[in-house]
Amino acid sequence: MNSALEPRPYPNEKAPWLPSGLSFLSGLPEPERRRRKLMPVQAFVDDSGGKGHTRHLVLAGLAGHSESWAAFSDEWRDCLSQPPRIGVFKMREAAARTGQFYGVSEKQRDDKLRALVQIINRHARLATHSIIDLDAHAKTWALTTDKPRNDPYFWPFHNTIMAMCFQLWDLGWRERFEIIFDEQVIFGPRAKFWYPLVREVVRHREPDAFSILPVDPIFRSDDDFLPLQAADLFAWCHRKATDDPAFTGFEWLLKEMPNVASSEYSQYYDLKRMQDVTAEARRLIREGAVPDELSAKYKEMFGQE
Repeated sequence: MNSALEPRPYPNEKAPWLPSGLSFLSGLPEPERRRRKLMPVQAFVDDSGGKGHTRHLVLAGLAGHSESWAAFSDEWRDCLSQPPRIGVFKMREAAARTGQFYGVSEKQRDDKLRALVQIINRHARLATHSIIDLDAHAKTWALTTDKPRNDPYFWPFHNTIMAMCFQLWDLGWRERFEIIFDEQVIFGPRAKFWYPLVREVVRHREPDAFSILPVDPIFRSDDDFLPLQAADLFAWCHRKATDDPAFTGFEWLLKEMPNVASSEYSQYYDLKRMQDVTAEARRLIREGAVPDELSAKYKEMFGQE
């Protein structure tokens, strides 16, 4: 087992309660965890931005050991409950001091953010992000692909899973991990439907890394799964910095988390990247280079060649 991914010692020497066995719900506070089981490594992913609102859509994920996420969830809940009390953390509200942060002074906001990112720094081990340029998408995949591939959420969703998989494999992790996304009522299920085909692509191209891929992505509410709120902070920061490179208002936040390594597989889909992906896909089809097992899986899923 890779020691870089093992849980860190708990500062108060009181480990969070964990049931025997394994499952995916360490993102819940302790009372809810007592009815569940835990998986060794889990990634939590949230998104920021969207068509008509921002220049980019970003999905950002954080990975760590399930025991670390269990400790994180208790500490995060306790921190939110301290004055000024926050019910559910959303970075956009913190930045604008609206919603849960309405009436909170700038200093109180920054103190709360600092306390929260210190919790992330103690327990998360790996961060990844997938960014898509929405204007470039509107000129390319939005016009040239069918649903759901023409939705900007589709590509960052699958790339985030792959980025986590390949980075964990490179770090020496050899057990299957789980990945939990913030709820997306419309676009999430549509993107997830293609996941079996994406898994087959990985099985063909990267059979070793395939062994640790999640069986199925999971969608949960950030009201209940607190690590999703931490992923929201990362997603907002990356999206804001990409939308406006001159903005440095919260640059200090990421600097407060030196223990969280950045994935080498993070992706930025700009116009050229999208054009290159499309050209490569067309070349493979034109040359008949698509493996038989992938063609069979596609036919099984969609009933066509």
